[in-house]
Amino acid sequence: MPVRYPLLFSSLLVALPLLSRAQLAQAVPVAAATAQAVLAQAARQYPKFTAALADVRQHDQLLRRFVVVTNAGPLGSPAAAFGNGAVRLDRRFLEHPQPGFDDNRLVVVLYHEIGHLHYFSQVPPAQRDSQASEQAAFNYSLLKTKQLAQAGDCAPLQTGLRFMRLRSQASDLADPHVRALKSLVQEPAYAAYQAYVASHCPAQP
Repeated sequence: MPVRYPLLFSSLLVALPLLSRAQLAQAVPVAAATAQAVLAQAARQYPKFTAALADVRQHDQLLRRFVVVTNAGPLGSPAAAFGNGAVRLDRRFLEHPQPGFDDNRLVVVLYHEIGHLHYFSQVPPAQRDSQASEQAAFNYSLLKTKQLAQAGDCAPLQTGLRFMRLRSQASDLADPHVRALKSLVQEPAYAAYQAYVASHCPAQP
């Protein structure tokens, strides 16, 4: 049975703290037919991402809406998660290959956003912290991509570890992603993921 991608988006009211009103205004949900066409194209170019999305939609009830948007602003983060269970994805990352965002990286991005949904489900809005949310999202993406590695595909986990390490070296401490990663890469759990890759995965080309 083919996987369907209905457009079930109703609002963009509960956003992550990093998203400004101007950024939200620039992201416009596309029509249902357009979303289906974009995702159908992505299925050919990004099969791992497509399979991961289908799996999440089938098994994770926290994802209530997956929204493809047209964003007129500068190319920034490909995706964002919202407290109402929505995840939006900038169509530009699916329609045109972007530097640093291959199929493996898009899998990592997807699981990162689902990690935010899990954080939102566990922490009341008044108690949410942007750095803690990012760290939870990074941890969730590592957990899920390790499961893929255990099933035979190490590349998403290797990709996630590599980009997390690189971003942890940034100096922008105003960015909760950077602060979260500076903490994460010092933790035993991160070292354990690295050790798993070293002992179970072939070296990336």
